[in-house]
Amino acid sequence: MSAEKDEYSSVPIAEKHEDLPEANPPKGFGVRHVQALLLFICLSVGMTMRAHLSVTLVAMTGRGTQNSNVKCSQLLNDDSIFNSSTNSTVNADFKMLSKIATDDCTRHNHITSFWDIYRTYNWSKPKQEMILFAFFVGYTSAMIPMGLIAQKFGGKLPICVALAANGVLSILTPWLPLIGGWILVCIGRLLQGMTQAAFYPSIHTLLGKWAPLSERGRLSTYIYTGSPFGTILAFQLAGFFAGSPKFGWPSTFWLSGVCSLICCGLLYYFGAATPGDHPSISTEELIYITKDGNTYSVPKKRKTPWKHILTSKPIWGLVASHCGSAIGYLLVLTQIPMYMNKVLGVDIKRNGLYSSLPYISMYLMSLFFGYISDFVANKKLMSVANIRRTANTIGMTISGFFLIGFSFVHDTMVAVILLVLCLGLHSGIQVGFHINQIDLAPNFAGPIMAMGNMIANLSGLCVPVLVSNIVGDDVTNQSKWQILFILFASVQFVTNTVFVIFVKGTVQDWNFYCGEDKENKLENYYAMADFKGVSSQNIEKEKTENNKTATGGI
Repeated sequence: MSAEKDEYSSVPIAEKHEDLPEANPPKGFGVRHVQALLLFICLSVGMTMRAHLSVTLVAMTGRGTQNSNVKCSQLLNDDSIFNSSTNSTVNADFKMLSKIATDDCTRHNHITSFWDIYRTYNWSKPKQEMILFAFFVGYTSAMIPMGLIAQKFGGKLPICVALAANGVLSILTPWLPLIGGWILVCIGRLLQGMTQAAFYPSIHTLLGKWAPLSERGRLSTYIYTGSPFGTILAFQLAGFFAGSPKFGWPSTFWLSGVCSLICCGLLYYFGAATPGDHPSISTEELIYITKDGNTYSVPKKRKTPWKHILTSKPIWGLVASHCGSAIGYLLVLTQIPMYMNKVLGVDIKRNGLYSSLPYISMYLMSLFFGYISDFVANKKLMSVANIRRTANTIGMTISGFFLIGFSFVHDTMVAVILLVLCLGLHSGIQVGFHINQIDLAPNFAGPIMAMGNMIANLSGLCVPVLVSNIVGDDVTNQSKWQILFILFASVQFVTNTVFVIFVKGTVQDWNFYCGEDKENKLENYYAMADFKGVSSQNIEKEKTENNKTATGGI
C-alpha cells in the first residue's frame, strides 16, 4: 500500500481543474456540437416514449376520452379484457373478447373487431401503477450491464440499439393489450426500460470523451435538456392525440416509435464514440477536446476500478443526492397528470398543456445553469466543488419548498406557477451531482452513472408503493397527496446535505490508476502524468528507469 502511495506522490495532482493546460477553442459550430445535438435529439425522443404514458394512460382507461369515432365504447368498456370487477383468468378473458369481437357493432360503417385498438380499458389504479412502473423495473435491472457495455464498446452503439428496440416496441404497443391485456403492456414497457437503461451511461461515456472541461457545463446541460424537452413533447402529443376525434391515443405510440427509428439512423451515420473515430473532425478541434481537460486515452482496455469507486466518499455523496432527486422527479413525472386531473379538475386536453409548462421551465433553466457554471468556473470565481454544492442545493432544497407549496394550493394557475418554479430550479442538479461524475472520473463516467442511476431508480420504486398505500383509489383527496409531497421533499433535503458534505471537484487518482497489475499501474501513471502536465522528457526518463529496474539494471 505504501508503494502505491509513493507512486501517487510523484504525480502532480491538480487540486483545481483550472490548473490544467489551456487551449483556445476552435471557432464556429464544431463536430463536438454536432454530437451534442444528436444526443439531445435522441434523448428527447427516448424521454418522449418514456413519459407520455402517464398522460396516454388516462385516455386508455377513461370513459369519454377515447377516440370520438368509437361508437361501441360502452360495450367494450363494460366487457374489458381485464375488467377490475372480474376474476376471470387470462384465457377466459380471451374467449370473452373473441365473442365481443363477433358482435354486430359498427363504427362509421366499419365492423368493430378483435383488433379495434381505439377501445378503452377499465383497469384499476393498482394495475395502472404496475404499467407505469414496469418501465422503471426494466430500466433499473439493466442499468449496470448497460454501463459496462458502454464502457467496453463506447456510447454510440448502445444508444443505437436502444432507439431501434424502443421504436419497434412503441409501434406495437397499441396491439399489446388486445393480445395479452395489461400484463403484456407491462412486459412491453419492461423491455423498453431495459433498453433505455443504455441512455444515461452511454451519454456520460460520450461526454467523458467529447466535452472539453471549459465547455462541460454547457454541453452536458444542452444534451440533458433532452429530458425535459422530451417530456414537454410527450405531454403535448399525448394530450393532443388523446383528445383528438381523428387520431386517438394509439397515434402517440406510433409517432414516437417512428421518430425513434429515424434517430437511430441519424446517430449511426453521423455519430462517433470518440473524437478520434470521427472522419471529418479537424486537427485543431481534436487537440482542443483531448487536451483541454479531457481524459488521456490509454490504448489498453482497463477494468473498471470498482473497489475504488465503492469506497469513494464523493461517489456515495452524489449517489445519495441522485436517489433523492430520482424519488422526487419520479413522483412528479408519473403522478402530476393524475393529480392535476383528479384534484385540480384539469381536463385531459388542457392537462397536456399545463403538465408541459414546468418542463419548459426546466429546459430553459438547465441551459441557464450550464452557461452560468462554465462562466463562473472559467473566470475562477468559485472552485468546481463549490459550484456543484451551490447548484445542487438550489436544485434539491429550494425546489423542495416549492413542491410542498404546490400540494397545498387549490387554484390551478397558482399550482402551475409553483410547479414551474419547482422543476425549473430542480434543473440545478444538472451542474450539481449529475455532472460531478465526470469531474471525478471521466474515464469511468459510464459505469459510475449506471451504478448511481440503478440505486436511484431502485429507491424510486418506493413511489408506487407509497402512492398505492397513502393515496390508493382515493385520488381526489388532496390531503393524502400533501403527505406524499412533504415526504419526498424532506428526502431531497437530507440527501442534498450528504452531497454537500462529501462533494469533490477534482479528478480522482483511480481515474488513471486501476491497481490490477504492475503493467496497468505504470501505464496509467504515465497517462496521469501526461494529463497533469509533466513534461514528455521526464516521462521518458522515468520509463527508462523503470525498464532498467524490471530487467535487473541491465
